[in-house]
Amino acid sequence: MTQLLQLRLTGSLRAVLARPVWLTVSALLLGSVLVAAYAAVSYGTRWVKNYPLIESIAPAVIQRSLEGMFLVLMATVLFSVLIASIGIIYGSQDLEFLLAQPVRPAQVFGLKVAELFVNAAGLPLLFTLPVLAGIGVALDASVGFYVVSFVATVALYALPVTAGALLALLLVRISPAGRVKEVATAVSIAAAAAALLGVRALRPEQLLNLDLADGEAFEVFLTAFTRLEIGWLPPAWAGNASWAALDGQLHPALLALLLLGSLGMVMTAGLSRLAFARGWVRSIDTQPVGRRLKARKQPWWERQLVHRLGTVGAILVRDVRGFFRDVQQWSQLIVLLALAGVYFVSLSAIPVPNQQFSDAVGGLNVAFMAFITAGVGLRIAFPTVSLEGNSYWLSQTQPVRAREIVLAKFLLVLPLMLLLGLVLGAAAIMLLDLGDLLAVASLIAALCSAVAFSGLAVGLGAAQPVFNHSNPNELAMSPAAFTYMGFALLFGAVITILLARPAWSAISAEADATYFLSPEGLVLLAAVLLLTAVTTLLPLWHGVKQLDRFEQR
Repeated sequence: MTQLLQLRLTGSLRAVLARPVWLTVSALLLGSVLVAAYAAVSYGTRWVKNYPLIESIAPAVIQRSLEGMFLVLMATVLFSVLIASIGIIYGSQDLEFLLAQPVRPAQVFGLKVAELFVNAAGLPLLFTLPVLAGIGVALDASVGFYVVSFVATVALYALPVTAGALLALLLVRISPAGRVKEVATAVSIAAAAAALLGVRALRPEQLLNLDLADGEAFEVFLTAFTRLEIGWLPPAWAGNASWAALDGQLHPALLALLLLGSLGMVMTAGLSRLAFARGWVRSIDTQPVGRRLKARKQPWWERQLVHRLGTVGAILVRDVRGFFRDVQQWSQLIVLLALAGVYFVSLSAIPVPNQQFSDAVGGLNVAFMAFITAGVGLRIAFPTVSLEGNSYWLSQTQPVRAREIVLAKFLLVLPLMLLLGLVLGAAAIMLLDLGDLLAVASLIAALCSAVAFSGLAVGLGAAQPVFNHSNPNELAMSPAAFTYMGFALLFGAVITILLARPAWSAISAEADATYFLSPEGLVLLAAVLLLTAVTTLLPLWHGVKQLDRFEQR
């Protein structure tokens, strides 16, 4: 196990250090996000601690908030781990190579389970660290708090990883050959929909009806919040263990988490080895033999694309067919539609007392739309070039240029991103009942974000492709992926700031829908369009250059 782990870490380190510029940019952007999260949590903890009306229950409020964060992130890991389990433990391209080495199979599957934990729980664990640090610094915690809270968090996130891996084992055993991914996708969608419906049943928007100016009502609310005991759930165990460490004590919940987490990971590795040895794993990638179909004429849209766009159109036709044939690609659209539906329902449930408040929420919604669109781009647009995989050499034997490949990938994802942006913008207008000026600004922000993130994701994905990935899930953890998210969040922040001016004009009733026809509005619109063009074209140009150099090497 030690040799395999050392080999894996060495390979990953060399792959990262091969692009020092990307590593530096990614580290700076990620570090900035983590520092901002730490500062916000530290300030918020001190504010709650020093709030005069709740001094006696402030510790309980902070502890319940920590437990709520654990619960949300644990659920996030659980929703994403099922498909990743099938791809990493049973479908990795390097699995047979590792099993052919003079090492025990148990060590190989132990390494795969460790990879699964990093892939599924790595980001939630990373974003948990600044939260724990902010709470610890604000409460003057000792070193023991940081050690115990970190260990408890790792053990906590191991539980959903274990649950997802065991469910994946069941699915690869009972699913029809070649249909494992489809069944796993259906189960994931059903689980996510059930959880989201449960959240909607709680109607969390009722919290917005609280008058925070009424100190007595606020105190009653926080007192009730501290009584929300979830001691029977593992997130409460992690919260209790971390809180006891503030007083230099070890809570029994820490031992329970360590036992369950370590036992679950070991059992998962052992059962995975047993499943592979006994042939329980059905074929994952092989498609079942279908019935013979009669040859059909080429659809008119394919003929039009090939006729009008030439090589780019041919690549685009192939990618469209591959997109809808690959369940791992199109299934993400269903999950995103479900998330968008819950977002719209939640948006419509916000109480809007007047038009000014509605426009204020609409101005803030610009940032939320950019964040959602950026997340979609990470899953759909960024991996498009790398998903060519080891078959990319075929394009190098043909008269196909790098710019044609990048352009085809951009045209593939652009309609999907534009449709998402249009739906988000239109839904915000209708559900928030925005004024004319904010309605125009919302549509501009949504459509510009969709175009910019399409070019940014495809360009950065082409600039640092990973064709030899063992499974597609690891593409979102590459340095280029972190760089994309950093620049995407920066674009969202800048466009929100730029559109803050018309939002304030709408709130203060200083302008109407003709604002963008005024000299100031035209200058602002030109700045937004210029920012969008630069964010779209510059990464695409850079991606073409880097991909062309890759082909020459």
